[in-house]
Amino acid sequence: MRKILFFVAACIFCASCDQEKANKDQLTIDSLKTVNKQLKQGYDDLLADINEVNIGFQRIAQAEERINTTSLQLNGETKAAAPTQDIRENMEFIIQTLEDNKAKIAALESKLNDSEYSSKQLLTMVNTLKQQMEDKQHEVQSLKNELQQKNVQIGKMGDKIDQLAEENKNVKDENEKVKQENVDVKNENQAVKVENEKVKQENETVKNENQTVKEENKNIKDENEKVKKENQEKEQVLQNQDVQINTAYYVFGTKKELKEHNILAEGEILSKANFDKGYFTKIDIRNTTTIKLYSKSANLLSKHPAGSYTMLKDPAGELTLKINSPAEFWSLTKYLVIRVK
Repeated sequence: MRKILFFVAACIFCASCDQEKANKDQLTIDSLKTVNKQLKQGYDDLLADINEVNIGFQRIAQAEERINTTSLQLNGETKAAAPTQDIRENMEFIIQTLEDNKAKIAALESKLNDSEYSSKQLLTMVNTLKQQMEDKQHEVQSLKNELQQKNVQIGKMGDKIDQLAEENKNVKDENEKVKQENVDVKNENQAVKVENEKVKQENETVKNENQTVKEENKNIKDENEKVKKENQEKEQVLQNQDVQINTAYYVFGTKKELKEHNILAEGEILSKANFDKGYFTKIDIRNTTTIKLYSKSANLLSKHPAGSYTMLKDPAGELTLKINSPAEFWSLTKYLVIRVK
């Protein structure tokens, strides 16, 4: 009789242990799924934030171009209220967009300091954005001062743990009940046989559940590989964006040469859609700060902020363009056109 009691108790104990293992495996699966989802969403959010900041800088450059155009009107004969109003509205737009970009860059920096998906590439891009922000603030301050000198007024702008504990308590209570119920095994052999069959069925169920957990673990492993591949692809996108942000093109030539390549037409540059892009030299603005022109006379036809560059002469009198502030110099256009004689 003691052997029968021991066998029954052992079967019930094994069943309870297998069930507890299955519950723990399910918790692990749920946790991994949550982490995967958070990593994917976090990377997407960072890409979106970086794109928003870049778009903001582009819009600021466009607004500055509009102000420069309107300012030329104020220096000429046209001094109506409309140009001044346009300058005010564009200036307010620039200041508001700068404030928005500043907040977005601070939020990006905070995310990268706390995130598990941070990388050296992302940190480098954020630092570049911060430098662009600083340069743009100086540039806008200079623009404000210039406009004020022209008298242009600018406006202001544990439940699961408790559940498992309760289940364990219920199992212990059930075991105690079985011990009590099997005091007279002689009279209850039939009941024990039924209970043993029940335990056997439960063990089979747990076995099937364990197989399901193994399959789910394999699916999660496959999903992790997929996420890893997606993250690598996104990292490549970030690298490509970094290259694009810091890529510019320059060309210099005589008036005849520029016309032959449709770069200069009717006194305007790049006005034709079929201008010869292959005639331009592609550069990284972080590395190229001087351009030798091999000429004693040169004029910049493209628009670049004054003070952001200097023309230097060598002993032979030939000119070299020196870019003093790359971020400011390339802020209005990424195409540099120089006419030489």
